[in-house]
Amino acid sequence: MEQAEWMIGLVTSFVVLIVILKSRANAVLRFLVQAVLGGILIYAMNQFFLSQNLVSIIALNPLTVLTCGFLGIPGVVLLFCIQILSML
Repeated sequence: MEQAEWMIGLVTSFVVLIVILKSRANAVLRFLVQAVLGGILIYAMNQFFLSQNLVSIIALNPLTVLTCGFLGIPGVVLLFCIQILSML
């Protein structure tokens, strides 16, 4: 009987571990996708502003990529709003 309890506990722990790792993998993948898309969006917006002769360039550095990764598209909007407010 004791061996069966250990086996049930081991299988349950294994299933919980798989669920946790899967959810973390999804979170990491989502972060990476948002960071890449945010970087591409910042680059595109910088090119657009340059073509319009406006000086609102957001640098692509680790801080801006982290902001895009954590916040997604609202993070990109936040960065541009901060840049616009700093120009006023």
